[in-house]
Amino acid sequence: MHNKPIITKPLNRLVFLFGILFFILSSCNPTKNVKPNELLLQKNKLKIDTRKIDKDNLETIIKQKPNRKILGVLRFHLGVYNHWPWKNSGFRTNVGEAPVIYDSLLTDRTVKQLKLYADKRGYFDSKVTYSTKTTKNKIKVEYKIVAGSPYTIKSIEYVFADEDVKKKAFFILRKTLFDLKPGTTFDVDVLDNQREKIKMEMKNQGYYYFNKDFIKYKVDSTIGNKEVEIYLHINNQKIKDELNDTIIEKKHSKYYINDINVYLSKSYKDKDLNSFDTLTFKNIMVHHDDKLKYRPRMLNHAISINKGGLYLLQDQQNTYRHLSELSLFKNVNISYEDIGNNQLNTNIFLTPSLKKSFSIESIGTNNGGNLGVEGNLIYQNKNLFRGGERLTLKLSGGLEIQQLINDDQGAENSYLGVFNTFEFGPEVNLEFPRFLLPIRLDKFSKRSNPKTNLNFLFNFQTRPEYIRNLTQATFGYFWKESRFKKHFINLANISVINLKPTADFQEKLNNEDNPFILNSYQDHFINSTSYSFIYNNQRVNKVTNFTYFKSNIEFAGNIQSGFNSLTNKPYDNPDTKSYNIYSIRYAQFVKVDLDLRLYGQTKSTSFVKRINIGLGKPYGNLDVLPFEKGYYGGGANSIRAWQARSLGPGSLHDSLTQNSLNQIGELKIEGNLEYRFDITKLFEGAAFMDAGNIWILSEDENRPNAEIKADKFWKDIAIGIGVGLRLDFNFFLIRFDLAVKIKDPSSDKPEEFDLIWRKPTLNLGIGYPF
Repeated sequence: MHNKPIITKPLNRLVFLFGILFFILSSCNPTKNVKPNELLLQKNKLKIDTRKIDKDNLETIIKQKPNRKILGVLRFHLGVYNHWPWKNSGFRTNVGEAPVIYDSLLTDRTVKQLKLYADKRGYFDSKVTYSTKTTKNKIKVEYKIVAGSPYTIKSIEYVFADEDVKKKAFFILRKTLFDLKPGTTFDVDVLDNQREKIKMEMKNQGYYYFNKDFIKYKVDSTIGNKEVEIYLHINNQKIKDELNDTIIEKKHSKYYINDINVYLSKSYKDKDLNSFDTLTFKNIMVHHDDKLKYRPRMLNHAISINKGGLYLLQDQQNTYRHLSELSLFKNVNISYEDIGNNQLNTNIFLTPSLKKSFSIESIGTNNGGNLGVEGNLIYQNKNLFRGGERLTLKLSGGLEIQQLINDDQGAENSYLGVFNTFEFGPEVNLEFPRFLLPIRLDKFSKRSNPKTNLNFLFNFQTRPEYIRNLTQATFGYFWKESRFKKHFINLANISVINLKPTADFQEKLNNEDNPFILNSYQDHFINSTSYSFIYNNQRVNKVTNFTYFKSNIEFAGNIQSGFNSLTNKPYDNPDTKSYNIYSIRYAQFVKVDLDLRLYGQTKSTSFVKRINIGLGKPYGNLDVLPFEKGYYGGGANSIRAWQARSLGPGSLHDSLTQNSLNQIGELKIEGNLEYRFDITKLFEGAAFMDAGNIWILSEDENRPNAEIKADKFWKDIAIGIGVGLRLDFNFFLIRFDLAVKIKDPSSDKPEEFDLIWRKPTLNLGIGYPF
């Protein structure tokens, strides 16, 4: 029986006791360490009469905040500080939080800052007050903002001190015109953003020395009717005339690129750059003090700066990014030398890193909720043909705990008494820092920094039910459209899967007498083409909200079927009207996957919303998805109240889910909500809800109610809730998630809620679930 709860009774009691301790520490007298003449700040409340001002931003301005709460209710950290019996213990020091004593001076400062914030948003007539309510030795503070109506922009006048700059006004202001226009609300932040955009546009028009200080705003708010007039001045440079001791104005000048010098050295300290050997290739001059280990063509391809053209800031940024992403250089430094006559020499200093490396890795793995350990021997050559080609050779071996399909064999096929799956195999990956195409795409290539990837791997896997050999070869491209957008195209992904079931497992498959199951667990040949798109606007080292979206579409078997149709090839298997490749009936399907995640973050909490949809439709030569392309429900990264591969499909009754062969689907819909909060620097907590299921697309008499239908969709939805504890070691995270079912589609009443709290499921994972 595979669907057993994996939490033991002693652990159940431990979790229960921990919950009681947690509640006691959070609920006991919070004012224990508050002196008679002090007040504990219990709560801040903020009221504002408009939704046009972001209330979350206002709350960050409040100078004094109450003690932290977990889930918005329990003051656990204050409880630890007040009631932990060992006062000098590290736990009390690191986890506990001293009571926040009310300070009226900080409240007054908050009022001033809130008023200043409202003024900057255009609410010049706003009024900010506060009131307090004291109960015993606790105090609540309420801030009230009467914002009124905001001032709007009546007119904008652009004043150019330089007529040449004025002629380029459209190109310079094109990214600001929609943000700053008459009728919109006055906002200082918008003005500051416009200054930054104008500076960037000026630098991308060739104005090397231009900066934000040359952009000034004058705002007239005295014209009445709650309107303002804005005068935007783009001023000339002001320089000192040493001869006459006066300040004179000078027009902004465009600068052009003269020479592009690339310097290569392990160290530039005490080096005479004029003594370097020099080689000229197209637009660049390469200076090196040792044997040149890089093809000049590769360096020229990575440099977007255009000799003889205007200085453009975006070219400088692209060059820095391209050179850094080659991973060939420890340091990349770009500087300019003004040689007069509006000419700049570009000097690019590169410090080479080691070309070859050998490493040994030992890591924990979490594949679809299956935990394991893996060891890798890795050799890497980052400059194989002197053109930035990266060769990676990897030899991997691993052990894993996988959900058993044939439980009777689990005990007699284990490794170290814990693991039931062993994997081993080599992998070869060769990456080119350019497109390998029969046509030239130089402009596209420089803009998007594309790469070509060749990969070959062989993987041997043995588990209690079968032995599997996977041979796979992939050829594809990937590139960046922008900072947040990536594209991946695999033109050819050829996989050959050889499956050798054990005698017991084969007997179990035969007893099923289900073509769907039998065809899923046989040898497969897959030749697919896929395209993936990733959007991720997360900013590294910045605590901001962000969105992650990934889509993938894969087609398999169409090339072979098209060829067979054109050549009128006779069927290899007349009874099923199908064809073989290397005596294997090849797969034909289309598969689409969508994954959308919304992350709301603060310094100590985050709230994640996720929806994950997958659809695989077999057709043509093979009427089932290969088992490794199917969908499974449950597990540490899915709906956590169910173990991996123990949920669904649909509302298949519990009596039929004892055979996990049935629990494979062609459609997956999942939704997740997870609230994460810091407890200490090491420990994080979480509360979550998961919902969804897997389905098949057509009715199957052997699996009643497993198909997707609108009239029973609610019955099919599984829902689980739970709490989690995470240990964050910076370089990796260990996750414990305890979940219970509150709606089980395999029960006798799948449409009803039923909290099954006595049978929780404990999930152990590596890293966040999403």
